[in-house]
Amino acid sequence: MSSAGLWSMTRVAFVLVAGASFGFGLSSLNFGNLPTVIWLLAIAGFAEWLGEVKLRPVGAFTLRPVVAFLGLWHLGTGPLMVVGLVPLLLMGLLRRGAQLPDALASGGRDALGFWMGSFLHAGILSWILPSSTVQGSVEVASRVGSLLAFWTIQILLNGIEITQSLGIRYRAGIRHLLKQMSPHIAILAASAVALSYVFANLGLIVMILAAVVLIEAYYPQKLLGEQAGVLLTSLQMMAQAVDLKDPYTSNHSQRVSAYAVRIARAMGLAEDEVERIRIGGLMHDIGKIGISGRIIRKPGKLTPEETALMNRHSSVSADIIEHLEILGESATMVRHHHEHCDGSGYPDRLRDEEIPLGSRIILVADAFDALTTDRPYRKGASRAEAVAVIRENAGTQFDRRVVDALERVQFVLLIEASSKAA
Repeated sequence: MSSAGLWSMTRVAFVLVAGASFGFGLSSLNFGNLPTVIWLLAIAGFAEWLGEVKLRPVGAFTLRPVVAFLGLWHLGTGPLMVVGLVPLLLMGLLRRGAQLPDALASGGRDALGFWMGSFLHAGILSWILPSSTVQGSVEVASRVGSLLAFWTIQILLNGIEITQSLGIRYRAGIRHLLKQMSPHIAILAASAVALSYVFANLGLIVMILAAVVLIEAYYPQKLLGEQAGVLLTSLQMMAQAVDLKDPYTSNHSQRVSAYAVRIARAMGLAEDEVERIRIGGLMHDIGKIGISGRIIRKPGKLTPEETALMNRHSSVSADIIEHLEILGESATMVRHHHEHCDGSGYPDRLRDEEIPLGSRIILVADAFDALTTDRPYRKGASRAEAVAVIRENAGTQFDRRVVDALERVQFVLLIEASSKAA
């Protein structure tokens, strides 16, 4: 069975887990704790309504689980499931246009984490607490442990999902998620324990106020994640404006960026470097903004003067972006994305390892897109034909390792490009 088929079956299992966990939660409620559950539901719903805090370039989290685990620590596993799953399912339906399977699959992943956290919490309390003379410390450890168990499950499952959907190697994805999530997990675990202390000693109302303050304090983090997405959209619009100077290169830069990202991930590069390559792919032709459309659209051979002008575009592209802090790290790879491994490229005739790896990746992605799209003077080649041409020039024009990675991901490149264009 393929990995994609296995992941589809896993999604079905998530749906079943979510349904069973939700049913267990409802059946476990009793009238005595119902008012507290309703208040916790309201806070968790508020946290989910504010939305996910997105981490760049991949990853996200919400503060809903922090509230849900208050239900576990003070009321039991049933309230944990209700408080943790109801807001997720309701908001999932609203955000996904009433696609219940998607909302349930997302709920199933959380439910597995909730069960693991609940088992660990109960185990520590039943096995260690009775024989411990430092009961307060053991209770804190059980609460922190249950939250860490939840987020461990989430990171492991999200790693599988981004491997399937984005082509990130599993270990690289896990390392990235751990790097991005660890500071937030530490802060949220400490905050949850503090909220539990407030709940036990100062009452429900004070705890609700403290929880609202925590959620509001994280709202700027959500805005930062959204701004990063807006920046990427703005860069895509800028690249598209340049590409439209030639109707045959419409969406060219977006496709090159997408191809370069897939190739970089197939090579196991860290996500921070992949993001720089993404931006480099988008901006690699921005220097053509100053080149006459007559030259860009010329179907015949360029004159030496026109060729020299066209060859300046990579340096101009780098000059445009290098002074912008968030884009400057991609400038070097943009400047050298037309260098060849045998030293025949431009602008500096670099060779082999002298050429930044990101530049070598963008060059292959650029060539793949150029070969597979129509031009006034020829029909675009098939995926296999384009890869064969690039393979013939591996070691001279192209880096062999990058070409190897292209061959591994070639089957998804054109599918992704057509879906993005649609």
